[in-house]
Amino acid sequence: MPLLNGLTAVFEPRRIALVGASDRPGRLGALFWRNLSSFPGEVVPVTRSAETVAGHKAYPSLVAVEGDVDLAVIVVPAAAVPAVIRDAGVKGVSAAIVISGGFAEAGTDGLRRHYELMAAAAASGVRIVGPNCFGVQNCDLPLNASMAGGAPVGGGGISLVTQSGAYGMAIHSLGIDERLRFAKIYAAGNKADLSDAEVLTYLGDDPASRTLCFFFESLPDGRAFFEAARRITPDKPVIVAKTGRSVAGVRAAWSHTAGLAGSERVWRAAFEQAGVLLARSGLEMLDVARALDLQPPPSGRRVAIITNSGGTGVELADLLSDEGLDVPELSAELQDELRLLLPPLGSPRNPVDLTPVWSRFAELYPLLTDRLARSGEVDAVVPLLLQRSAADEQVALGLRTAAARLRADGVPVPVYVCWVAPRASRPNADLLQEAGIPCFDWPERTARALGHAARYGEARHQARPVAAPPRSSGRLSSDRLDTAALLEAVGIRTATGKTCSSAVEAATAADGLGYPVVVKVVHPELVHKTESGGVRLGLHDRAAVQAAATDLLALKPGAEVLVQQQLAGTEVIVGGLRDAQFGPVVLAGLGGVFVEVLDDIAMGLAPLGRDEARELLARLRAYPVLTGARGAVPIDLDELVDVLCAVGDLLVAAPEIAELELNPVLAGPDGCVAVDWRILAENPPGQDEERPPDSPRHAGEMWSRRS
Repeated sequence: MPLLNGLTAVFEPRRIALVGASDRPGRLGALFWRNLSSFPGEVVPVTRSAETVAGHKAYPSLVAVEGDVDLAVIVVPAAAVPAVIRDAGVKGVSAAIVISGGFAEAGTDGLRRHYELMAAAAASGVRIVGPNCFGVQNCDLPLNASMAGGAPVGGGGISLVTQSGAYGMAIHSLGIDERLRFAKIYAAGNKADLSDAEVLTYLGDDPASRTLCFFFESLPDGRAFFEAARRITPDKPVIVAKTGRSVAGVRAAWSHTAGLAGSERVWRAAFEQAGVLLARSGLEMLDVARALDLQPPPSGRRVAIITNSGGTGVELADLLSDEGLDVPELSAELQDELRLLLPPLGSPRNPVDLTPVWSRFAELYPLLTDRLARSGEVDAVVPLLLQRSAADEQVALGLRTAAARLRADGVPVPVYVCWVAPRASRPNADLLQEAGIPCFDWPERTARALGHAARYGEARHQARPVAAPPRSSGRLSSDRLDTAALLEAVGIRTATGKTCSSAVEAATAADGLGYPVVVKVVHPELVHKTESGGVRLGLHDRAAVQAAATDLLALKPGAEVLVQQQLAGTEVIVGGLRDAQFGPVVLAGLGGVFVEVLDDIAMGLAPLGRDEARELLARLRAYPVLTGARGAVPIDLDELVDVLCAVGDLLVAAPEIAELELNPVLAGPDGCVAVDWRILAENPPGQDEERPPDSPRHAGEMWSRRS
């Protein structure tokens, strides 16, 4: 039979070999043999310890197995795994799930075994899941090649990828407890071979996987994951929960840009740009998945609340507002209609308050849900079921019928239940969950899930690939005089100036430029000029320039001074760097000397489309400053957008640029001009042979010139 490709063999194998199989209680091989018993195809035991396993003929090695094998599930000790992979290659096995631990996570000896394993996989062409992983489930097949006991319950659209094996087991338990249904579960373990981006691409193409969840500890293939996600999110939600905070790589502290762009900021910006939803925890990730898998995403931010408790309804309204959602007062016409249905003390305004009229809950909750969803005034409806009387079986059955009628009639407004009821009432929440109505415990979980769902409803229409600009045909010049010309060539205007080596030359330059002027020190070790006392502003005559230049030239041996005409405008920083995981990144914020103090920056992965650049600027807290707050004249946003796009294009076109900073760009109603800039090369021309490849960059590698 023809070979299956890697992930198809992992999730949809036709024949499986369990290497390390056993029928002895307490052995890992016995657990996996039992779990694989529900697989509809054949499972072949491979072990040297017995001639049979549970009455099935066992084979001493993969090579000895008769017939073809798509997938090997390996539970033998780590030291034996590389040899098993070599046998798998000889046998023509497409993929292997390596459950065994003791590799890169286990010190020097484990790292040696890791390299041996990967060498065997590369030579044999066998794709590896793991090692040190929980396993894989295809809930619809069914396939349970994992440590989780029992056959997985299929019929759901949520697919989960988790790096943590223990977390995978916890998810399995949660699925049972809260009636979650999954399509596929994949525990990546050490992620030695198959990448997150490959798994995302596979699940993006998988019809059974409607909602994709990733629980990360690390994301080494960040750029590839970003590119795959921005293709997939318009059609399927991708939800990420990431633990830990990565430490930025060793980098010379020569620019504001590198200091501001920690790795957490980069991956947050990348996920937002790709339309990925970022959850604060694994539990929140699953709540969001439930909301989006069982109901259509909201088409807007307007939410109706139906409650039997004024206080709890107000709390939910506040929490929804914190998520950027709106609980609007209903129109007078709709209020008049609802008032006819409510008891005398009820409120039709929103939240719609039933009051504790217990005898009518089974009638009113479904009726109001239906009417509000069809009103055209809200984008989501949240029945808040508080205490046993509101969360009884008749209310749940009525809501199930109302939601089913809405879906049958093509009403796209989702219904989510906020569940605040005793544990004894939990079977009624399970009834709703099984009927496709998500139930979230307490207002906070409800608000967080609904906020993410609404953001996805907006973001899926915005996340689109941007074509990368062509790469440069040659390397950048190392001549510092060329830097301004390079920026001008990509459409970034730079301030006119002259670099001088004497005070007299500086004064003559100022005469030619016209007053007032600015004088700045130029030296590779004096990157932050203001902190080092290297800037003089508002110089109105030749004597002042000459005095300033004399002081600045004395700051460092070999220093020069840059003389520029003094310009006015709002100071903006525009920068770029090359992140180890995500590649070229553009950032923007209010610039000048207080950029780190204000800490108001936004980031995006290059290349940027114009809409993406404009959205990046709109995320700044100081965005109103750019658009004319308090009667100020707005800046030319179109030209600032052009500057952001140009920086991104330059980073993509010139891979030797490690960092680029324009600080400040003076932005005004007539356009934008960079008055200070610097570029750092990863490998400046002529230095390839001089510097060890792993040595850190340093300030001496900064090559720039203000011409």
